Amino acid sequence: SQDICFIPDGDYAAFIESYTGKKYAPGDFTATDGRVLGTHKGIINYTVGQRKGLGLALPAPMYVVEKDMKENRVVLGFPEDLFKKSIKVNDLNWIAFETPKESFRALVKIRYNQKETPCTVHPLSENEVTVEFDAPQRAPAKGQSAVFYDGDTVLGGGIIE
Repeated sequence: SQDICFIPDGDYAAFIESYTGKKYAPGDFTATDGRVLGTHKGIINYTVGQRKGLGLALPAPMYVVEKDMKENRVVLGFPEDLFKKSIKVNDLNWIAFETPKESFRALVKIRYNQKETPCTVHPLSENEVTVEFDAPQRAPAKGQSAVFYDGDTVLGGGIIE
């Protein structure tokens, strides 16, 4: 499934506001250097990697590279700003073995439609690892899942920090 079946009109933000009873106020769109570029219509209307539907006239295409929920700002950058060499993953659930104590090689998926990519997983604590990609990956998003594989075997996974 690529969509949420119980939101047939695709208005996820309206559903979330209705379900939670919380309103998400407008805030700043900023560049990666902190410059204010405009006003967004509520942080839940955007996703990391998004380019279209920002409602801004910019001199060059820009993408959502970060959502700062605490400051209610959406950070915009250029395509190269979307690529990350490493991420932290927490709230881990290991399936194939006990909590690893040593670094290990694996394949990881950080998007549902992405092909697995080689990485090295470095344990930081019982419930947190750093994932170092062999090649930088586009738009890892906080709150999304990272799932580790050894071939067809699911090793475990967690939430991107």
